[in-house]
Amino acid sequence: MEYIFENIKNEVEKRGLTVFQTHGTMRTFRENDEEYNTVTFPKNAECDLKASRILGAKYCVFHPGSDLSNPNATPEEMRFRARRAFKMILPFAQENGVKVALETVGSNWNLNNKMDFFGGWDEYKALFDDVRNSELGEWFVCCIDTGHINLTAQHNQPTAAEFVRRLGKNVACLHLRDNFGVIDHHRPIGAGTTDWEDFFAALKEVGYEGTYNSEGSFDYISPELMIDTADFTVKTIKNFIERY
Repeated sequence: MEYIFENIKNEVEKRGLTVFQTHGTMRTFRENDEEYNTVTFPKNAECDLKASRILGAKYCVFHPGSDLSNPNATPEEMRFRARRAFKMILPFAQENGVKVALETVGSNWNLNNKMDFFGGWDEYKALFDDVRNSELGEWFVCCIDTGHINLTAQHNQPTAAEFVRRLGKNVACLHLRDNFGVIDHHRPIGAGTTDWEDFFAALKEVGYEGTYNSEGSFDYISPELMIDTADFTVKTIKNFIERY
């Protein structure tokens, strides 16, 4: 494993780039599968954090879990599983010097736009606070996914800008992307309905000092224009940074 990721890091550095964040195990827990929840997930997460350390990343992003994949779980079970999952992996975060970043989540078009259990502000913040206030909680931070948050506007949830203002210095990394508030498109910023003026203003207000990571699909116009679309996205982000 170390050999593989050391080679990746070397290739990245040859191109004059750095790895700031990675994405960890997508499924934090599974309904009625305690072996996965207490053995497989933490082991996978340990590997994720080791790989992140080798690559030089400061943060490894994890989804909090969702009732969309656990349809029979009660709210109490959802909260218990998610809090247990993250507390189990914080020792690996400390050991590798890589912080675990809790990603904001949204809603699912394929399930009548049902909102993720942790997609709303109240459940997301309650989960974050519980883990943050636990032992080794200093290794737990927030990742703002603007596309996910934009999907929850139909559920009367705060905007991405408001999430930033409420979380303040806990915001450590970003997934910048856009959509029209219904389907989870990964479009570049400005190609949807997110209020980017307010979002970048909020980042300035809280003193955000991290990097600006785009998580867009750059072939949404045409595969032949992927490079141009990516280049335009970088220019757009830089323009907002310079203005705010």
